[in-house]
Amino acid sequence: MQSDLPAPEPSPAAPARELRPLVSLPEERFRILVEAVEDYAIFMLDRDGRVTSWNTGAQKIKGYSARQIIGQHFSVFYPPEDIAAGKPEMELVVAARDGRVEDEGWRVRRDGSMFWANVIITAVYETRGGKRELSGFAKVTRDMTERKRLRELEVASQHMNEFLSTLAHELRNPLAPVRNALSVMMLEPFVSPTVKQCRDMIDRQVTHLTRLVDDLLDVGRVTTGKIVLRLEPVDLKDVVARSIEMMRPHLDMRQQAIDVAYPKTRIMVNGDLARLVQITQNLLSNASKFSEPSSRIGVSVQAEGTMAALRVSDRGCGVEPDALESIFDLFVQADSRLERNEGGLGVGLTLCRWLAEMHGGAVTVASAGRGHGATFTLHLPRLDSSPVESEAGGAATLHPNTAGHDDDTLHVLIVDDNRDSADSMAMLMSLKGHRVRVAYNGLQALAIASTERVDVALIDIAMPGADGFTVLRQLKSIPSTNEALYAAMTGFGQASDMERSLQGGFDAHLTKPVPLALIDALLQRALERRSGPETRSDDR
Repeated sequence: MQSDLPAPEPSPAAPARELRPLVSLPEERFRILVEAVEDYAIFMLDRDGRVTSWNTGAQKIKGYSARQIIGQHFSVFYPPEDIAAGKPEMELVVAARDGRVEDEGWRVRRDGSMFWANVIITAVYETRGGKRELSGFAKVTRDMTERKRLRELEVASQHMNEFLSTLAHELRNPLAPVRNALSVMMLEPFVSPTVKQCRDMIDRQVTHLTRLVDDLLDVGRVTTGKIVLRLEPVDLKDVVARSIEMMRPHLDMRQQAIDVAYPKTRIMVNGDLARLVQITQNLLSNASKFSEPSSRIGVSVQAEGTMAALRVSDRGCGVEPDALESIFDLFVQADSRLERNEGGLGVGLTLCRWLAEMHGGAVTVASAGRGHGATFTLHLPRLDSSPVESEAGGAATLHPNTAGHDDDTLHVLIVDDNRDSADSMAMLMSLKGHRVRVAYNGLQALAIASTERVDVALIDIAMPGADGFTVLRQLKSIPSTNEALYAAMTGFGQASDMERSLQGGFDAHLTKPVPLALIDALLQRALERRSGPETRSDDR
């Protein structure tokens, strides 16, 4: 047999003769080429599976020198369980029968460590006396450990995003009735100072928890490329005004003031207003969090050549020089001391940088060190500035409907299997002067809609039995509900969820917990729809 030969040199000659017509290289040059390959272990086996040749890549990947391995059976590369199952011998049988066999699995190096390998074993034949006979096998092994790890990371990342989406839904469901109950309490005209203080405290914490949930979701959306920017000309003064407005309750609680400096001319950028507000709000939140109560925070907007710069400065704890870059890393906080009062997930600044880069800009930080405060700057490509003074910025104020007038009274149907969520929303709608009916499942909703008028229907998506889309189709089949405004009300709030709701026939998508301003806007929209066909083109 081949394995009885005193030296391995003849073995490479056989495959070289088989491969020579393909590579068009002289036999010796081809042998040198194979031996020099470092990324693949390429070696020969005799008919019984003993190693007869060994290249540089084989030594590098498997850890054996040619002297140590030639003559040994190739089963030494397999884990004990594979050897016990007869896997090495079976692979040779399959290769001899089919011409080749390919496999991926764990293999063992000389030092006992394991690596994930892609293995191809090819049968090699020689013609002797006019008869074609099996002379051995050519074996090519590639170390795929890093690729396997990357594949596993991709799968783990996908599973994590799915988990975060589900987690957000499960967290938003209990947050919804809490937010609704708070909105009801805020409509009460007479409350004691103690109750008002507790109500405002709960409101701030629910808002903070909702932001944490949204930040976690946005991390998953950015990493998977699911965030799509809705670009339009944006005045940075509007961005600052809206961000301060959203941060006002938190700033008032800490008795912090903001000094704002705007230029005389408008500074415009091409951006997504909601995302730019999110960036600025995160920067303001960071400045407030790491500054002392009753301190001042500076915000300025200015043009710097072709770029616009929005700066948020504080006089807080500052940032150490070696942490100026790492604070933008995911789940990292520069101040990790146990005694610090403000917590967080360490995702806010990461999102700021990612969202800024999606706009073609960047977020940078400057600090003189511990105790000297910090300045975060959002740099964005600038549109041509206008010499006209910018109009008063800030979010549009949404006024609730005036209760007590028939023209402003809507018939609202709430469909949600979460009784606390449904009942608290019904209480809120009733206090706003509307007639409300609650259904805890699809059958109850159909029974109500069949006998009563419906102007607005808020429908939960994830319900047992008939889901929200099924309930929507069934309600729309009732002629008296054709003019109703349908809103999906759910804990799922990704862009794909919103798109699915709109494509499924809903007029709006409300993510739990629903802010009071969005409820007011939805009710106003329903009133406009009811007022006449000329306004229905504005429903979407």
